Amino acid sequence: MSQKYKYKALTASGDKVADYLFAVDEQTARAALKKQSLIVISVELESGSNFLSHEKKASSSDVEQSTNQLATLLENGLRINDALEVLIDTAPSQALGKVWHEVFTDVQAGTTLYKALQKYPELFDVLYLEMTNIAENTGTLPTVFRSLSDNLAFQRDLKSKTLQALTYPLIIFMVCLSAIFAIFNFVIPNMESVFTSVKELPVYTQWLLDSSRFVSQNNLLIFALMAGFVLTLITLWRQEKTRQLLMQWVSVIPFLGTMIDKAEQIRFSSAMSLTLQSGLSLSDSLSLSIKTLNSTVNKQQLTQAKNKVDNGAPLAESLSSSYFLDRISLSLIKVGEQSGTLDGSFVEVTRRSKSDFESWMIKLTSLLEPLLILVMGGIVGGVVVVMLLSIVSVNDISL
Repeated sequence: MSQKYKYKALTASGDKVADYLFAVDEQTARAALKKQSLIVISVELESGSNFLSHEKKASSSDVEQSTNQLATLLENGLRINDALEVLIDTAPSQALGKVWHEVFTDVQAGTTLYKALQKYPELFDVLYLEMTNIAENTGTLPTVFRSLSDNLAFQRDLKSKTLQALTYPLIIFMVCLSAIFAIFNFVIPNMESVFTSVKELPVYTQWLLDSSRFVSQNNLLIFALMAGFVLTLITLWRQEKTRQLLMQWVSVIPFLGTMIDKAEQIRFSSAMSLTLQSGLSLSDSLSLSIKTLNSTVNKQQLTQAKNKVDNGAPLAESLSSSYFLDRISLSLIKVGEQSGTLDGSFVEVTRRSKSDFESWMIKLTSLLEPLLILVMGGIVGGVVVVMLLSIVSVNDISL
């Protein structure tokens, strides 16, 4: 198992360099530095290599960066073994550096790159693995890895914009929740003495006081339940069956369902353009692209469309019965079929789908922001109104 080492060395011109590299042990690390024509000053195990750092997993962003590096190395004429060896040292995270080290070891032992990457399905999805297998068999590793790098960058950008669009509404939601907790924990308890002399309180006043007591006495329980709810959702989402069930529930919600459908369209069309550009047949491209989808319903509909294509039906006509793509996208695909430029058509469909998704996200956030402010403001304002009515009712009773 490789470890992260910090080193200091001198170049042939006498310049000092300090950096990190991954190696099995210190001796291997020194040997690797000597291969780079460096004069080693010191090599020591990175002090941050503790339990927490080992537990940190590689992210999709790390995979995208390494794939880009691998494509560049292969385009410049390096063999796959040499390129993988470079990736071990230049990996953006220690976790991914270990993965590349294991992959390099397997490839050196005679295992295909496809088989070596198959051991890490949490990092390399079906499309990544299948495209690697095709690239090895056709000798097009540089081209395919460049396409995979571009596709991963595209997916990362899409995910980033989605999270960015939802960040502000989430902040508003958290601020409103904090305001409600502050009112029930600090404001209302300080006002409770005003009502102690009153024998019969209005129903809303009694409810307010009881709610305040419950919240102030069970803060830890409430936070634990909220944290447990979030962790449960995350755990369920990681399981295939429950994730599909959750997606079916979410798809019923108008705005969230639309977001899922649009993201699925982008995922499918980008996979189709990538596979067709790599020289796969239409049937094989459809099979791989369908595997990249998350929704079982969409998979079933597109599988039926693929069966029609296998039986000789045109692709655009087959897809039209699934209601998965809009009319403009179907017309682009139809033109691509007739002109023999189907890969270019799916590139255009992907571009349009992404543009529509971004436009839709802007509309969604524009709607969510005032809606959340209205709902949360109504809740906080309602509590304040009940407090004022309670004070007024006490004054009326005392009179």
